[in-house]
Amino acid sequence: MIKAFHLRDSRLVARLQRVGTPLDIEEQLTHPRSPLRSVLLDSILAPHAGPSTFILDQQDEHGTSLGLAQMRTRPGRPERDVVFMAPALTTGNGSHAIWQRLLAHLCIKTAEQGSLRLYARLPGKSEELQLFKNVGFLEYGQEDIFQLDPGVNRADGSAGLNLRPQQLSDGWGLQKLYTVLAPRAVQNAEGLAQGQWSLGHRRWGEQGRREGYVWEIDGEILGALHLRSGKRGYWIRTLLHPDALDQAEALGRAALRLTEARPHLPVYFALREFEAGWRSILPSLGFKPLTSQTLVVKHMAVRVRKAVPALIPALEQTPTEGAATTVMSPIEMAQTPSSPKRRRARQSDHQILTLMF
Repeated sequence: MIKAFHLRDSRLVARLQRVGTPLDIEEQLTHPRSPLRSVLLDSILAPHAGPSTFILDQQDEHGTSLGLAQMRTRPGRPERDVVFMAPALTTGNGSHAIWQRLLAHLCIKTAEQGSLRLYARLPGKSEELQLFKNVGFLEYGQEDIFQLDPGVNRADGSAGLNLRPQQLSDGWGLQKLYTVLAPRAVQNAEGLAQGQWSLGHRRWGEQGRREGYVWEIDGEILGALHLRSGKRGYWIRTLLHPDALDQAEALGRAALRLTEARPHLPVYFALREFEAGWRSILPSLGFKPLTSQTLVVKHMAVRVRKAVPALIPALEQTPTEGAATTVMSPIEMAQTPSSPKRRRARQSDHQILTLMF
């Protein structure tokens, strides 16, 4: 039986979180929190978002199967991330079957709650990746994580680019910059990724702090920088226009200067595979490869075109997305307007149906 978390399950969650697999490496490196803390915060701060933590507790002839799965809603977006699974696959004891059942359940609940996509960030070419694929997740990208050498003096070198704090009005410019950089397959997988670069109000209980800066020339945003700071470290993400790759080192220097307040904390840099120009620059800034993760997504909605009778011709005048659109054949168009019954009998439309699964 798979059930949503209840307060009486706290001890079980505390037990399972010790043998599980965290899937949010950014949070783990900058401001980690336990699954139990997460679910307690979510139950207080966002009860309207629906359950986010599910427990498998089943007993059969083979013994008792216990598992835990947790996902998190992306603020302001109809999307969720799988952030924790237990027990770890390396423990054996039917863990592969437990993960498969829990992931299938997460997909169903995600669709029922109206979210369009479910994401995960997994160790590259791992058992975890193959298991997610078995449940229908699609691989769409790779992200490499670099760590700054602790001996690097972040105040050395030039001051870097002249950045300004990100504003709400920068949304369109950031979206254009992302569209220039990201391949079409990545854009399709991530939907309108402007939400990834928006900065909403910090919520109570949110782990760490995220700040945004942009580099603008003549009203056009050519570079962007997000810095997440937590009690364990800093996490850097950037966007840089292909025509401004010669400024990659200056943008990196500017990012490092933003971490001078707590020089004892490690600094991490996340780099997507399509972000050119950085792989030769990061070593000169003092960054070394740390790990990598594979980005996967499962879409909760699929558009299907299916012919169905059109019985309300009045709606044909202003078709909208998601509404029926009437398509008439040349023979039907040649019919005289004095035979409405005959026309209606031959009309058909293509209606977009959304299948939730």
